[in-house]
Amino acid sequence: MTPASDRLRDVYEQRAEREYSEPWRRDPLDRKFTRTLELVQAQLPCDAFLDAGCGDGRYLAAVARSAHAPERIIGTDISERILETARAAAAPNEVELVRANLESLPFDDGSFDVVLCAQVIEHLLDVDAGLRELARVLRPRGALVLTTDNERNLVTRALHLGRLRKQRGFDFPHRDFRAAELRALIEAAGLSVVRQETFRFFAPVRAPQRLLNALDERLPVHGVGDILAVVARKDAAA
Repeated sequence: MTPASDRLRDVYEQRAEREYSEPWRRDPLDRKFTRTLELVQAQLPCDAFLDAGCGDGRYLAAVARSAHAPERIIGTDISERILETARAAAAPNEVELVRANLESLPFDDGSFDVVLCAQVIEHLLDVDAGLRELARVLRPRGALVLTTDNERNLVTRALHLGRLRKQRGFDFPHRDFRAAELRALIEAAGLSVVRQETFRFFAPVRAPQRLLNALDERLPVHGVGDILAVVARKDAAA
């Protein structure tokens, strides 16, 4: 059966050409990248790492250049064009890149120790299928690091005076998640949530972003950040 989101491939090819034609360059104020990478690095070292929905390759590049780079590093994306950008981002390190829909990954059961899925599931037509696939390709005791958009991003909405709008250049699905909802979906896929958090506040202008980042780093656990992050593990007996 053809995965539901396959019909979106042409949209993502167009989006890749317009928005991701050049390799990503790190912004020191990009709290989303920094914290997501910290969550991934906490799961290293490992033998096999998958970035499911790797986009422009920013996490592939960072993991490949880390002190504990896995022996096997693979990235997937639904767009061939965006995989070209990911390859350039990872260079000179060689990583494996595979065009694939997250709802039907072309890997054997238990192929990876660590799987990252950053800002992808909010765009799937079949979220349950995507999460089942992420769980399937994890090895027993393997870790999934997943981020998505938080429905309760109250601080950023307040900073934008309630007028925050998602940028829309293409017609593709998008949804926000509640923390309890996401936990339930991940557990239904067969994984156990071991960490859940939200992070990042986003300013309408750049000047106060450093201060907002510092505030976010120092606050106790809260539920009102823009990004909802989960670390989940596969049972040893799975």
